[in-house]
Amino acid sequence: MRPLLIMVLLLCAGMLTAQELPSAAQEVPYMGRPRYPDGRITVTAGGGIAKYNGEFTDEMVGEMYWAQASYTLSSYLRIGLQGEKGMMYYNRRWRRNTRSSYEVQFGNDPTMNGVERNTEFTAFTGLFFLDLLPGEYINPYLYGGAGKLWYTPEDYASREAYYHPANPEQETWVFPGGLGIDFLFSRRIALNLEVRANLTLTGGLDAFASDYVRDRNAEETGVGRNPNAAETANDLYFTFTAGVKVFLFPDNDIDGDGLSNDEEEKLGTNPYDVDTDGDLLTDWHESTNLHSDPRMMDTDGDGLTDYEEAIKYHTRADTVDTDGDGIWDAEEIQRFNTDAHRIDSDDDGLPDGRELQLGTNPNRVDTDGDGLSDGDEYLKYGTDPLLPDSDGDGIADYDEIFVGKTEAASSDSDKDGLNDFEERSIEGTDPFNPDTDGDGLTDYEELRITGTDPKNPDTDGDGFNDKDDKCPRLPETRNGFQDDDGCPDKK
Repeated sequence: MRPLLIMVLLLCAGMLTAQELPSAAQEVPYMGRPRYPDGRITVTAGGGIAKYNGEFTDEMVGEMYWAQASYTLSSYLRIGLQGEKGMMYYNRRWRRNTRSSYEVQFGNDPTMNGVERNTEFTAFTGLFFLDLLPGEYINPYLYGGAGKLWYTPEDYASREAYYHPANPEQETWVFPGGLGIDFLFSRRIALNLEVRANLTLTGGLDAFASDYVRDRNAEETGVGRNPNAAETANDLYFTFTAGVKVFLFPDNDIDGDGLSNDEEEKLGTNPYDVDTDGDLLTDWHESTNLHSDPRMMDTDGDGLTDYEEAIKYHTRADTVDTDGDGIWDAEEIQRFNTDAHRIDSDDDGLPDGRELQLGTNPNRVDTDGDGLSDGDEYLKYGTDPLLPDSDGDGIADYDEIFVGKTEAASSDSDKDGLNDFEERSIEGTDPFNPDTDGDGLTDYEELRITGTDPKNPDTDGDGFNDKDDKCPRLPETRNGFQDDDGCPDKK
């Protein structure tokens, strides 16, 4: 049996010193995240060595075999059951502070001091496991638990112990705890190593609870207790095991987010976390419905998290400008208070982005308050939506367009040199006709140069149009002398 055990341990050591994992570990095409095993239920079986620790502690070890099953509760926590069977070997010998008790229990024959003895044991325990790196190729873990231990010391079975129970097989509570490590060959198989200490509630694993022997002998013989005799501590034993772990009933969606482990592998998301980027949206919802990146809190980089866009503001998380108006969603919502779902928040005919370029208010239909929408001013009338009087002629754009019908974008509709306000409100001339009276002189020339009446073609009433009249403000003297120049004269 021992040669077989030695071969198993040598094989395990060889695996641990290998430079790389078997080729099966290269099956995963995307290596951008930790590896993980498949299967919530694991079954492990193997063998190892057991080391007794008690009054007769020495360097001898025995063989043991074990099987274990565990169930994964979460990414890091498992529960399990374990059964083991083995032998502990030790040299039975007296020590100075237990010699008197030893001689009572086993006699004082010198030839029987230092003889090899063993204890056969069987244990069944419940365990808790804490996986430290559950997604890596190499996963160390801590574990502990409690259970029952059945043990049969050789000296009880052979009746060589003076005080021995009627039934040589005894039982006690055992509390195992230790460190394990899994080396994954693939998603379904791993090499497992464990080292653990098993604390018992008895000092009789070796058939020698020295204080019990001392006290009972003192009671039976009436001899006082040896005050220098040591108290018996609880025995324990250590185990080092190797085995093969198999993952059963694969869970292809470990985190339950709706994406299979393979899909998460391709996306690069964490199969242990329903929300890889921590933006409060599940990986499935982001990749399937929102078309956002489940690895980034702000997929489009517009300053709003994917959650804010999808749930709070209902904008698109995969584009910076949901409505295509030229303004990023974050600016519309947080800075300008415009509607990130509508190109034209105020329905004035201008996209919000264009309004910001022009300096108009995207939330106000008529920025300058002249009665014309910003869109009509910019696109239809060519006026300035920031000025109620675009051409500065003294007449509001609305009045020019709808009342006077003059050009709101030009201060001088008829291009006669007089602005529309002067013509309409001061001079009373026609702002659409550069020569209101049709006398051949523009209204400007009559008012600013000749001083004639732009509404009367013959200012002085002498029968000559102002253009042809050399003295348009003085009537012709008809006396038969130069009566065709329009000027007064004397013979």
